[in-house]
Amino acid sequence: MPSYKVTVVLEPTGNSSIAFNEPVMINGITLRTEDPTRNPKPKIYAEFEFKSKDEPLQIKNYTYSEIEKKVLPIIIFLSKSPYLIKDIKIERLPEIYKRGNTIEVHLFDTIHVKSEVHISMTFEDPQAKISSLLERLNRIDPDSESVLVRAIKYWNRAMSDPDPIDRFLNLYIAIELLAGKLVNKEYRENKWVSALYDKFGVNGIYDGYKIHNIRAALVHYKNDQLDKEEAERIIEKHVDEFAQEIFELMKDYVECGGDTECLRKKRQQRNRS
Repeated sequence: MPSYKVTVVLEPTGNSSIAFNEPVMINGITLRTEDPTRNPKPKIYAEFEFKSKDEPLQIKNYTYSEIEKKVLPIIIFLSKSPYLIKDIKIERLPEIYKRGNTIEVHLFDTIHVKSEVHISMTFEDPQAKISSLLERLNRIDPDSESVLVRAIKYWNRAMSDPDPIDRFLNLYIAIELLAGKLVNKEYRENKWVSALYDKFGVNGIYDGYKIHNIRAALVHYKNDQLDKEEAERIIEKHVDEFAQEIFELMKDYVECGGDTECLRKKRQQRNRS
């Protein structure tokens, strides 16, 4: 079966980034960074090897999936910043055959995949921090982890977008995904914004309007409460605040290992302090 080596370049697109003094491992993927003294926003290089019989498109999709599932959550929670998958290099490793007294070496072309979708502090002991985060992530049941990974993907996509309206729409998808998991009953009854606030202290009201009404005004141009222009004004004013709410909720959820009772107590205690 063919063997491949993948190198993925992740570029920070926010106001902060991270750097490692030496390579670290996340789920079998090696991460190294540029020297932050030479580049204040150092890129991250993620490398791993695998075997596959798939075609290049399937290999590309597998690579994206591995990075979004295994690397991006850790990087985002450590840096508190979005990262863009800038470039993917997929190198098919040489195949060596021995035929009698002859050794044949077969070489292959390298595949480059330019990213079309979105997905500095220096840590002295990053492996310990990564191991701690991984331990908490591994406590989350597979279904909830899948939802979390998708929410992180939309948050990351939002924070890599300069347009505040597009940013809000991606953030809205992220919070909807989380609500469907955290307040499922209220989500089905379309009462999830209030439920997220009552149970976990998540603010979903800006300038007196709930986020689902703000989104409705954007998508349908107006509703019973506000029109598109007013919705855009509210978004431009509060979108970064909304993004921070979602980030803190995801981070706390991971730190609690997916335990919703722990999450409720943790956030209530913080809101009281």
